[in-house]
Amino acid sequence: MNGINTEYSGMTMRLSGQKVSKNDISIHFEGAADELNAHLGLVKAMILKEDTQTRQFIEKIQSNLVKLMAYMSSDGQNDEYLFTGDEIAALERETVKLSENIPQCFQLPGANVVEAQIHVARTVARRAERLLAAVNEKQPLSCPKFGAYLNELSNYLFALAAKYN
Repeated sequence: MNGINTEYSGMTMRLSGQKVSKNDISIHFEGAADELNAHLGLVKAMILKEDTQTRQFIEKIQSNLVKLMAYMSSDGQNDEYLFTGDEIAALERETVKLSENIPQCFQLPGANVVEAQIHVARTVARRAERLLAAVNEKQPLSCPKFGAYLNELSNYLFALAAKYN
């Protein structure tokens, strides 16, 4: 039997080695972040190969999400996963570039498949942000930049969806 096959106990083990309930709010957050990462992978695969800049930027976002999940799973004990602030600044720069000619109002998703999938990723980013806030209420995080990153990520995805509308 390999290491992936385990018996169900309602518990999961974090990178730190600590066992926690699968219903722990931090596990819900990690699940939402993982789901967001998968949606971003789908968006990246749907974007034209010629748009290498957007594809590479989305891949960087995915790497940052993995870093964030690793930090959470290590119970905040591993500083190598902390954000410096550059991650947020990069999102802000891209959001500003994309936002130059878009209306500042709600958009109805569904203009095309790519735009609709970006909106799905945006809503999952918002859910992950809310869950991170709940985790922070339970046990304050030593890296408040994570919440700001997820907030700016949903702004970026809104602007990216408008580009594909």
